[in-house]
Amino acid sequence: MNPRFLSLACLGLLFPSTSEAKPQTPPTDSVPLRELTFQLSSGYLIQVDGSIGTQSNLKFILDTGATITIVDRKIADKLKLDRRPAESFNFDRKLKWESATLPDLRFGAVHSTNITVFIGRLAEYSDFAKNADAVIGMDMLKFSNFSIDFDTHKLTFRPSIEKLSVVAGDPLLQCPILEVEVQGHPVRLIVDTGLAGIVFYEERLRARVPGLRIAGHLADGAIGGRVQAKQATIPDVLFGKTNRDVSVLLVSSPAPEMLSGIDGIIGIAALKAHRINFDFAGRTLSWD
Repeated sequence: MNPRFLSLACLGLLFPSTSEAKPQTPPTDSVPLRELTFQLSSGYLIQVDGSIGTQSNLKFILDTGATITIVDRKIADKLKLDRRPAESFNFDRKLKWESATLPDLRFGAVHSTNITVFIGRLAEYSDFAKNADAVIGMDMLKFSNFSIDFDTHKLTFRPSIEKLSVVAGDPLLQCPILEVEVQGHPVRLIVDTGLAGIVFYEERLRARVPGLRIAGHLADGAIGGRVQAKQATIPDVLFGKTNRDVSVLLVSSPAPEMLSGIDGIIGIAALKAHRINFDFAGRTLSWD
Protein backbone atom coordinates (compact mmCIF):
# COMPACT_ATOMS: atom_id res chain seq x y z
CA MET A 1 0.00 0.00 0.00
CA ASN A 2 1.17 3.53 -0.75
CA PRO A 3 3.13 4.95 2.24
CA ARG A 4 1.26 8.24 1.72
CA PHE A 5 -1.92 6.41 2.66
CA LEU A 6 -0.45 5.19 5.93
CA SER A 7 1.21 8.39 7.08
CA LEU A 8 -1.71 10.75 6.48
CA ALA A 9 -3.07 11.94 9.82
CA CYS A 10 -6.29 12.86 8.02
CA LEU A 11 -6.51 16.51 7.13
CA GLY A 12 -10.22 16.14 7.50
CA LEU A 13 -12.75 14.64 9.88
CA LEU A 14 -12.06 17.49 12.22
CA PHE A 15 -15.07 18.44 14.31
CA PRO A 16 -15.12 21.41 16.70
CA SER A 17 -16.32 20.94 20.25
CA THR A 18 -19.93 21.95 20.91
CA SER A 19 -18.93 25.32 22.30
CA GLU A 20 -17.15 26.18 19.05
CA ALA A 21 -19.69 24.68 16.63
CA LYS A 22 -21.27 27.95 15.60
CA PRO A 23 -23.02 28.22 12.23
CA GLN A 24 -21.40 30.61 9.79
CA THR A 25 -23.33 33.10 7.73
CA PRO A 26 -23.25 32.83 3.93
CA PRO A 27 -20.54 34.70 2.01
CA THR A 28 -21.19 38.37 1.44
CA ASP A 29 -21.05 38.16 -2.35
CA SER A 30 -23.37 36.28 -4.66
CA VAL A 31 -21.51 33.39 -6.35
CA PRO A 32 -21.51 33.46 -10.16
CA LEU A 33 -20.16 30.66 -12.33
CA ARG A 34 -16.40 31.04 -12.08
CA GLU A 35 -13.24 29.02 -12.60
CA LEU A 36 -10.11 28.75 -10.48
CA THR A 37 -6.89 26.91 -11.26
CA PHE A 38 -5.71 24.42 -8.64
CA GLN A 39 -2.60 22.36 -8.00
CA LEU A 40 -2.45 18.80 -6.71
CA SER A 41 -0.33 18.88 -3.58
CA SER A 42 1.21 15.53 -2.57
CA GLY A 43 -0.61 14.04 -5.55
CA TYR A 44 -4.17 14.34 -4.23
CA LEU A 45 -4.76 17.48 -2.09
CA ILE A 46 -6.60 20.34 -3.83
CA GLN A 47 -4.54 23.51 -3.37
CA VAL A 48 -5.63 26.97 -4.54
CA ASP A 49 -4.46 30.55 -4.13
CA GLY A 50 -6.38 32.90 -1.86
CA SER A 51 -6.17 35.86 0.50
CA ILE A 52 -6.96 36.67 4.11
CA GLY A 53 -7.30 40.33 5.01
CA THR A 54 -4.18 42.12 3.82
CA GLN A 55 -2.32 38.84 3.19
CA SER A 56 -2.47 37.73 -0.45
CA ASN A 57 -0.92 34.95 -2.57
CA LEU A 58 -1.68 32.43 0.17
CA LYS A 59 -1.88 28.65 -0.30
CA PHE A 60 -5.21 27.07 0.72
CA ILE A 61 -6.00 23.34 0.88
CA LEU A 62 -9.70 22.54 0.31
CA ASP A 63 -10.86 19.87 2.75
CA THR A 64 -14.44 18.57 2.66
CA GLY A 65 -13.73 16.42 5.73
CA ALA A 66 -12.94 19.39 7.99
CA THR A 67 -15.99 21.17 9.38
CA ILE A 68 -14.15 24.38 10.26
CA THR A 69 -11.42 26.35 8.51
CA ILE A 70 -7.92 26.36 10.05
CA VAL A 71 -5.47 29.20 9.48
CA ASP A 72 -1.77 28.89 10.19
CA ARG A 73 -0.52 30.82 13.19
CA LYS A 74 1.98 32.82 11.14
CA ILE A 75 -0.89 34.44 9.21
CA ALA A 76 -2.81 35.22 12.41
CA ASP A 77 0.36 36.79 13.85
CA LYS A 78 0.75 39.06 10.83
CA LEU A 79 -2.90 40.13 11.10
CA LYS A 80 -2.60 40.59 14.90
CA LEU A 81 -5.86 38.73 15.53
CA ASP A 82 -7.40 38.44 18.98
CA ARG A 83 -7.68 34.77 19.96
CA ARG A 84 -9.23 32.44 22.53
CA PRO A 85 -8.71 28.74 23.34
CA ALA A 86 -10.56 26.10 21.28
CA GLU A 87 -10.45 22.36 20.69
CA SER A 88 -11.55 19.78 18.13
CA PHE A 89 -11.66 16.03 17.64
CA ASN A 90 -9.74 14.07 15.01
CA PHE A 91 -9.86 10.25 15.08
CA ASP A 92 -8.67 9.28 18.56
CA ARG A 93 -7.45 12.56 19.97
CA LYS A 94 -8.43 16.06 21.02
CA LEU A 95 -6.56 18.83 19.27
CA LYS A 96 -5.87 22.15 20.96
CA TRP A 97 -6.30 25.32 18.91
CA GLU A 98 -7.06 28.98 19.23
CA SER A 99 -10.06 30.56 17.54
CA ALA A 100 -10.28 34.01 15.98
CA THR A 101 -12.46 36.08 13.69
CA LEU A 102 -11.02 36.82 10.25
CA PRO A 103 -11.81 40.20 8.71
CA ASP A 104 -11.96 38.75 5.22
CA LEU A 105 -11.22 35.49 3.36
CA ARG A 106 -11.36 34.98 -0.38
CA PHE A 107 -10.56 32.32 -2.96
CA GLY A 108 -12.04 32.01 -6.41
CA ALA A 109 -15.75 32.84 -6.25
CA VAL A 110 -15.91 32.43 -2.47
CA HIS A 111 -15.69 35.57 -0.36
CA SER A 112 -16.70 35.94 3.27
CA THR A 113 -16.13 38.45 6.06
CA ASN A 114 -16.04 38.26 9.86
CA ILE A 115 -15.79 34.45 9.99
CA THR A 116 -14.69 32.38 12.98
CA VAL A 117 -11.81 29.98 12.28
CA PHE A 118 -9.28 27.89 14.16
CA ILE A 119 -5.69 29.10 14.49
CA GLY A 120 -2.73 26.75 14.89
CA ARG A 121 0.48 25.40 13.42
CA LEU A 122 -0.62 23.41 10.37
CA ALA A 123 2.66 21.50 10.32
CA GLU A 124 1.65 19.98 13.68
CA TYR A 125 -1.78 19.08 12.30
CA SER A 126 -0.41 17.15 9.30
CA ASP A 127 2.88 16.86 7.44
CA PHE A 128 0.88 17.34 4.26
CA ALA A 129 -0.32 20.78 5.37
CA LYS A 130 3.04 22.14 6.50
CA ASN A 131 3.44 24.36 3.42
CA ALA A 132 -0.17 25.61 3.43
CA ASP A 133 -1.41 28.86 4.93
CA ALA A 134 -4.93 27.57 5.60
CA VAL A 135 -7.09 24.47 5.37
CA ILE A 136 -10.51 25.51 4.07
CA GLY A 137 -13.28 23.48 5.69
CA MET A 138 -16.97 22.96 5.07
CA ASP A 139 -17.86 26.17 6.94
CA MET A 140 -16.66 27.97 3.79
CA LEU A 141 -17.05 25.34 1.07
CA LYS A 142 -20.71 24.54 1.71
CA PHE A 143 -22.00 27.84 0.35
CA SER A 144 -20.97 27.17 -3.26
CA ASN A 145 -21.20 23.94 -5.24
CA PHE A 146 -18.13 23.25 -7.34
CA SER A 147 -16.64 20.77 -9.78
CA ILE A 148 -13.05 19.52 -9.83
CA ASP A 149 -11.66 18.80 -13.29
CA PHE A 150 -8.46 16.78 -12.92
CA ASP A 151 -7.64 16.94 -16.64
CA THR A 152 -7.60 20.76 -16.80
CA HIS A 153 -6.79 21.42 -13.12
CA LYS A 154 -9.78 23.77 -12.90
CA LEU A 155 -12.36 24.30 -10.16
CA THR A 156 -15.71 25.55 -11.44
CA PHE A 157 -17.94 27.24 -8.85
CA ARG A 158 -21.73 27.19 -9.19
CA PRO A 159 -24.40 28.75 -6.97
CA SER A 160 -26.44 26.27 -4.98
CA ILE A 161 -30.01 26.03 -6.30
CA GLU A 162 -31.33 24.55 -3.06
CA LYS A 163 -31.21 26.46 0.21
CA LEU A 164 -28.60 25.05 2.54
CA SER A 165 -29.82 24.29 6.05
CA VAL A 166 -27.29 25.10 8.76
CA VAL A 167 -27.82 23.27 12.04
CA ALA A 168 -25.61 24.20 14.99
CA GLY A 169 -24.02 21.37 16.93
CA ASP A 170 -24.28 18.74 14.17
CA PRO A 171 -21.19 19.09 11.94
CA LEU A 172 -21.98 15.84 10.13
CA LEU A 173 -24.86 17.60 8.38
CA GLN A 174 -22.30 19.63 6.44
CA CYS A 175 -20.26 16.75 5.00
CA PRO A 176 -20.91 15.20 1.56
CA ILE A 177 -21.82 11.50 1.72
CA LEU A 178 -21.16 8.77 -0.85
CA GLU A 179 -23.04 5.47 -0.83
CA VAL A 180 -21.20 2.52 -2.36
CA GLU A 181 -21.95 -1.20 -2.40
CA VAL A 182 -19.60 -3.64 -0.70
CA GLN A 183 -20.34 -7.21 -1.81
CA GLY A 184 -23.93 -6.26 -2.54
CA HIS A 185 -24.56 -4.28 0.66
CA PRO A 186 -24.86 -0.45 0.82
CA VAL A 187 -22.36 1.43 2.99
CA ARG A 188 -22.14 5.19 3.59
CA LEU A 189 -18.84 7.07 3.49
CA ILE A 190 -17.92 10.67 4.25
CA VAL A 191 -16.18 12.20 1.24
CA ASP A 192 -12.93 13.76 2.40
CA THR A 193 -10.69 15.63 -0.05
CA GLY A 194 -8.01 15.61 2.66
CA LEU A 195 -7.62 11.82 2.55
CA ALA A 196 -5.60 9.79 0.06
CA GLY A 197 -7.52 6.50 0.13
CA ILE A 198 -10.34 4.66 1.91
CA VAL A 199 -10.83 4.02 5.62
CA PHE A 200 -13.59 1.71 6.90
CA TYR A 201 -14.81 1.45 10.48
CA GLU A 202 -14.32 -2.28 10.86
CA GLU A 203 -17.11 -3.18 13.29
CA ARG A 204 -19.66 -1.11 11.39
CA LEU A 205 -18.55 -2.54 8.04
CA ARG A 206 -18.84 -6.14 9.27
CA ALA A 207 -22.30 -5.37 10.65
CA ARG A 208 -23.35 -3.93 7.27
CA VAL A 209 -21.76 -6.74 5.26
CA PRO A 210 -22.34 -10.12 6.94
CA GLY A 211 -19.65 -12.62 5.96
CA LEU A 212 -17.37 -9.85 4.66
CA ARG A 213 -14.81 -11.30 2.25
CA ILE A 214 -11.22 -10.06 2.37
CA ALA A 215 -8.67 -10.99 -0.30
CA GLY A 216 -5.36 -12.26 1.03
CA HIS A 217 -4.12 -11.55 4.54
CA LEU A 218 -4.65 -8.60 6.87
CA ALA A 219 -1.52 -6.58 7.62
CA ASP A 220 -0.87 -4.20 10.50
CA GLY A 221 -0.76 -0.50 9.68
CA ALA A 222 -1.36 2.91 11.21
CA ILE A 223 -2.75 6.32 10.35
CA GLY A 224 -0.37 9.12 11.20
CA GLY A 225 1.68 6.72 13.28
CA ARG A 226 -0.99 6.84 16.01
CA VAL A 227 -4.24 5.18 15.03
CA GLN A 228 -3.89 1.40 14.75
CA ALA A 229 -5.27 0.00 11.52
CA LYS A 230 -5.29 -3.11 9.37
CA GLN A 231 -4.39 -3.02 5.68
CA ALA A 232 -6.78 -5.10 3.61
CA THR A 233 -7.99 -5.68 0.07
CA ILE A 234 -11.76 -5.94 -0.21
CA PRO A 235 -13.17 -7.46 -3.42
CA ASP A 236 -16.46 -6.64 -5.12
CA VAL A 237 -16.85 -2.95 -4.27
CA LEU A 238 -19.21 -1.04 -6.57
CA PHE A 239 -18.54 2.66 -7.23
CA GLY A 240 -21.42 3.83 -9.41
CA LYS A 241 -21.22 1.36 -12.29
CA THR A 242 -17.61 0.30 -11.70
CA ASN A 243 -16.89 -2.84 -9.68
CA ARG A 244 -13.34 -3.44 -8.44
CA ASP A 245 -11.14 -4.69 -5.63
CA VAL A 246 -9.95 -1.88 -3.36
CA SER A 247 -7.11 -1.44 -0.88
CA VAL A 248 -8.39 0.00 2.39
CA LEU A 249 -7.52 0.58 6.01
CA LEU A 250 -9.76 -0.92 8.69
CA VAL A 251 -9.89 1.02 11.97
CA SER A 252 -11.94 0.66 15.13
CA SER A 253 -15.37 2.27 14.95
CA PRO A 254 -16.04 5.48 16.91
CA ALA A 255 -18.55 5.54 19.75
CA PRO A 256 -22.12 4.83 18.58
CA GLU A 257 -23.20 8.44 19.07
CA MET A 258 -20.38 9.72 16.84
CA LEU A 259 -20.86 9.74 13.06
CA SER A 260 -24.03 7.69 13.37
CA GLY A 261 -24.89 5.91 10.12
CA ILE A 262 -21.41 6.43 8.70
CA ASP A 263 -19.26 3.40 7.86
CA GLY A 264 -16.02 5.10 6.87
CA ILE A 265 -14.26 7.79 4.88
CA ILE A 266 -13.24 7.99 1.24
CA GLY A 267 -10.78 10.31 -0.46
CA ILE A 268 -11.73 11.51 -3.93
CA ALA A 269 -8.55 10.06 -5.47
CA ALA A 270 -10.01 6.60 -4.80
CA LEU A 271 -12.77 7.33 -7.35
CA LYS A 272 -10.17 7.58 -10.17
CA ALA A 273 -12.36 10.21 -11.82
CA HIS A 274 -11.65 12.83 -14.48
CA ARG A 275 -14.22 15.21 -13.00
CA ILE A 276 -16.06 15.33 -9.66
CA ASN A 277 -19.13 17.47 -8.95
CA PHE A 278 -20.03 18.44 -5.37
CA ASP A 279 -23.61 19.32 -4.40
CA PHE A 280 -23.38 20.52 -0.81
CA ALA A 281 -27.08 21.28 -0.33
CA GLY A 282 -27.87 17.69 -1.28
CA ARG A 283 -24.71 16.35 0.43
CA THR A 284 -23.97 14.29 -2.69
CA LEU A 285 -21.46 14.09 -5.50
CA SER A 286 -21.24 12.71 -9.00
CA TRP A 287 -18.25 11.93 -11.17
CA ASP A 288 -17.15 10.71 -14.56
